[in-house]
Amino acid sequence: MDVARALRRCGGVARVRDLVALGCTRHHISVARTDGEIIDVSRGLVALPDTGGERLAAARLHGTVTCSTALGQRGVAVLSSPSSVCVEVDRASGAARRRPAGVRLHFHTGAPTPLRAMRVAPVSEALDAAGCCLDEREHLVAVDSALHQGLVRPDQIAAFARSTHHRRDWLLAHMDGRAESPPETIARLDLARAGISVHPQRFIDGVGRVDLVAAEKVVVEVDGRQHHDNPAAFQRDRSRDRELTRRGYMVLRFTYRDLCGAAPISVADAVAAALAGAPLPSIR
Repeated sequence: MDVARALRRCGGVARVRDLVALGCTRHHISVARTDGEIIDVSRGLVALPDTGGERLAAARLHGTVTCSTALGQRGVAVLSSPSSVCVEVDRASGAARRRPAGVRLHFHTGAPTPLRAMRVAPVSEALDAAGCCLDEREHLVAVDSALHQGLVRPDQIAAFARSTHHRRDWLLAHMDGRAESPPETIARLDLARAGISVHPQRFIDGVGRVDLVAAEKVVVEVDGRQHHDNPAAFQRDRSRDRELTRRGYMVLRFTYRDLCGAAPISVADAVAAALAGAPLPSIR
């Protein structure tokens, strides 16, 4: 079998003996190494040249890319890029003694054996492991994103075993797969913590779906990172805002930076200020 093709079947990283088991000869592996088709990762371990650094770090430790590192690779929204590569290893593997710089280890008894280990954790596993690294808000953003994309089911969240019971129960009480972006999750959580009723993705006649309705009076809309690069969307949203105002709603619009930047705005404070003396909206 072609060595590069066999490596792709293994996810880009494999032990030499596993490639031999797939039908590659050691001569072909040696030729592929000389031709630059594969690279040596460590003794007995090879990879494709374009294999990501996260996978290589995990492979050297015979571990699994997990937590926020795996979530980012799986397309799950995370508030910030992790500063370290998160790798799960067997507690008895001795990986702590050879951990390279820039790697954060997650220990788990009975972690995948080397044959299964050189991989990126499935979304449900990575979300569970993220309870060790992410705070509540960051964890909820990732859970909402995975639910919204259909990458995880609520029962899988309920089965979390590596996150604490308190974190698992908190996520179950606050998660909502209707959230379409991290700022929506953050805004909803901020309002709920302040005791302000909030309804995500509500349909309003004559307008369509809005991101959030707070206290039945205030529409909270969150513009995406690239929102203002689309003039048509910008104009359409202003027309929607005028129609909402005509119907008696107040509209508060926030940008991604407003809610996810270095100095985030409190949506709850903004809504509370807007609610002072606010009339009930028309239901026409």
